[in-house]
Amino acid sequence: MQFSMAAKLDYVAGTYGGRRRPARFLCLFLKLLQIQPEEDVVLEYIKQPELKYLRALGCAYLRITARYPTIFQTFEPLFADYRKLRYRDMYGKISIIHMDEFVDWLLREETVCDVTMPQMPKREILEQTGMLPPYQSVLEDDLEDLEDLERSLQELQGAKDAKDAAGKKEEEKPAEEVVPPAASSSQVAEPSKPRKDRREEDDASRDDGRGDRDRDDRRDRRDDARRDRDRDRRDRRDREEEAAKRKRHEDREDREERREKRDKKDKANRGDDDRAKKDKANRGDDDRAKKDKAKTKDDERKSKKTKYANKADEERASGHAKKDKDGLSVEEWNEIRKEMGLKPLK
Repeated sequence: MQFSMAAKLDYVAGTYGGRRRPARFLCLFLKLLQIQPEEDVVLEYIKQPELKYLRALGCAYLRITARYPTIFQTFEPLFADYRKLRYRDMYGKISIIHMDEFVDWLLREETVCDVTMPQMPKREILEQTGMLPPYQSVLEDDLEDLEDLERSLQELQGAKDAKDAAGKKEEEKPAEEVVPPAASSSQVAEPSKPRKDRREEDDASRDDGRGDRDRDDRRDRRDDARRDRDRDRRDRRDREEEAAKRKRHEDREDREERREKRDKKDKANRGDDDRAKKDKANRGDDDRAKKDKAKTKDDERKSKKTKYANKADEERASGHAKKDKDGLSVEEWNEIRKEMGLKPLK
């Protein structure tokens, strides 16, 4: 199932989009880290010539899990793989890279497809410790064939130039030298000199051709090295710019998220403050109502006290007086007691 899903990959990517959605390549890569297949199985993934994205997936997993000599010995032959790969950056934009470029990323870069790679020692250190043999370029045979071809072409060109020069000298000779009227022994031996000169000129032209070829080779190597440095510098600059853009994008998203949280918190606090103010206002209204009611009652009591001297006056003012159990009031009893010569009731 894992192999069939990896065979359906159509681009290389880590995360992309505003919400940093993980790509299928990254999901399968993390799944491999989860199930931890054997190293032989991963090497079989890399050896698949038809499935280039499966090879890229196997290389990424091997870079994380394998030993350093195994990584170098497995990756170096892949520098001759120039097939195109589709790469999706963090903004979702599709660009074209090559397999050898992706392998070079795995060996040189700290982060590939949003996965931090473990640090690796330089190849020279592994060569000094005897863990790796000296580096041999996969293009060395092609370079030797190219040098042999250039050498043969230059030799042919030198021979042609020498032949043309000899023909021109033959045309410039006087007629008497070409067909002498009386050939002596000294005159017969004379034509051997131009052939010797031609051989010397041929040797000199070949030496010059070899010198020119060596200079051309050195110049071509310098040009290739300069182009490689320029490409590495350009790729490094592009990656730095992309990392800076990604960081700015993440910072902007973090700021927006923090601003949204702050706005929500402020809104909730404002709602709490409004409710507290309303509750306080309601409590103030209740307190004022209670105070007004109590004040009204006090005013009523004060007005009653100032209006009547005692309770009897108040009862008389109200039109009735308190009567005892016999039906006589206090005033009536006082009248009776006065007639009897007794003290009045209080």
